[in-house]
Amino acid sequence: MAEILEFGKKAQDLKDLRDQSLRQRKIDALKKIFQCSRCLLKCAKCGSQLEMAREEKPQFATPYPLCRNCRDEYQEFRERAEGKRTVSQCYWYNEKWMKVWETWLEHQKCLDQYRQSKEFLQLLEEVEELLKNQR
Repeated sequence: MAEILEFGKKAQDLKDLRDQSLRQRKIDALKKIFQCSRCLLKCAKCGSQLEMAREEKPQFATPYPLCRNCRDEYQEFRERAEGKRTVSQCYWYNEKWMKVWETWLEHQKCLDQYRQSKEFLQLLEEVEELLKNQR
């Protein structure tokens, strides 16, 4: 009889371990999304620390927090994409550079859509509930 009880306890211990692992994966998924890709204190493109001083208002509103250098690049990208500028003062701002900006913006758009997905919102609710239960 003791062997049967021991087997049941081991099975429950394994289930608890798997549940704990799943809870940690959920929390880690949210950390990655919010801490890594949505930090308001660093540039969304290059990751450098943002300066907190007020700066001049850029010509184009940026959809993501950008440092001064990346904001300048974004402005040039937008001007060229809209046909307002055809030649750059920086020879390295070539067609491949334009493609980098296009794909980076598309990637950011996909991340935004993912954050609004039904499944991601469900994950937020589940982790919120987990954190409430831990208190």
